[in-house]
Amino acid sequence: MSNRYLDEAGETTSEKIGVFKLEDRTDALRFFKLMGIKEITTARQKKNGTTVYELPIRKLNYTGNSYAYKYAIYDSGYIRDVSEHCHSPWYINKRYITKSKYWNSHYKEYYTYTGNKPVFINDFDDQLVYLANYILKNRYGSKLYSCCDWNIEQITEQREFMYDHKWRGNTVTISRDEYNELKKANPLAKTQDEVVVFINGHRYDIRNT
Repeated sequence: MSNRYLDEAGETTSEKIGVFKLEDRTDALRFFKLMGIKEITTARQKKNGTTVYELPIRKLNYTGNSYAYKYAIYDSGYIRDVSEHCHSPWYINKRYITKSKYWNSHYKEYYTYTGNKPVFINDFDDQLVYLANYILKNRYGSKLYSCCDWNIEQITEQREFMYDHKWRGNTVTISRDEYNELKKANPLAKTQDEVVVFINGHRYDIRNT
């Protein structure tokens, strides 16, 4: 069965729709409103010529903590990812390759250095359109997953258990051979207690069945 899509008239078609692109400031602001992207610029940031937007979706890491996606537009022409999970704000401007020479005083000769430099966007409307298209492609262009509170609690509990195992020594670690011998011996036949073992970083719960 072929994939089915909706055309501009709302009719079912087998032809895949081309890449959607936002063209101007009006399109960008409509996209922000439609997707629930809010401006969270503080008074100090506005005074410095910075505008910050926050997405309604969040990044969930392996510890169960979630972080908001945030992007900032600067008067200098930079557009940066200032999300909470980033170690430092990094620019998302397009890059171009540059080559430059420098003098090496030790070897007494010139060396060529190849690097990247950002393409600055000085007009605010153009910055807004670029940011909207970047978000559309990189944050909504791939699959998004929902996670309920119960799943987050399970992730957090598992992470805390692993932390206790690694740093507090509250669990017992045995080798794979010892684990296989333990299964053969069946030492838990007369007890209801739970035994937790770790083998090669994986958790195993052994209960009386």
